[in-house]
Amino acid sequence: MKLISTDPSEIGVVSVGQFAHGIFAFGQFARGFIAIGQVAIGVVAVGQISFSVLGAGQAGGGIAWFAGMVGVGGRGVCLRLIPGLDLPRDPPPVVPLDAAMRGEVRGFVRAEVVDGPNGAKLASGGHVLPVKMSPGLLGALTDARRAGKVSEIFAHLGRIGDVVVCDRLMEVPGARPRQFPLAFHVVRFLLLVALATGWWYAFTQMEG
Repeated sequence: MKLISTDPSEIGVVSVGQFAHGIFAFGQFARGFIAIGQVAIGVVAVGQISFSVLGAGQAGGGIAWFAGMVGVGGRGVCLRLIPGLDLPRDPPPVVPLDAAMRGEVRGFVRAEVVDGPNGAKLASGGHVLPVKMSPGLLGALTDARRAGKVSEIFAHLGRIGDVVVCDRLMEVPGARPRQFPLAFHVVRFLLLVALATGWWYAFTQMEG
């Protein structure tokens, strides 16, 4: 292995050329641990067409992460093949609903979400609560309700004068229904295996 190679038949620590093969490869067709080129194949790769473990490009794929206009990857700005896990969220400490409505305490209460004539409403035992929300908060709750994502919510309540105001909403952890069936995740896993196999084959075929 040469320190610097411009010969496509020789692997270099740094390889430069139309066909570059090395640890650091730069060329029209680059293949290496770090590869940059029009077509780049590597562990870390950037190119118009990129095939990598971690990569970016106009088109391509990354086993762990990829960003591009068109691509597949473990994660990133692409069609994700690894199922995502939301950050762990614990339920907030709650206060008694009656005490919050009377203005004795401020805090989160667990409330039902029901449909109203002008958007979603907070309720308890099927009865709508006289709570005021900002238009933005009301719109977000209404959209989530119409999409079937929430039937219960943690609402942060406080009393201002004679009005009970909700200034924050938090989803109930684990309450959102699954968006994709098991078959989708099986296909996604098989695609990830195919992507990893294709990358391994392309990366290891260091033809001079």
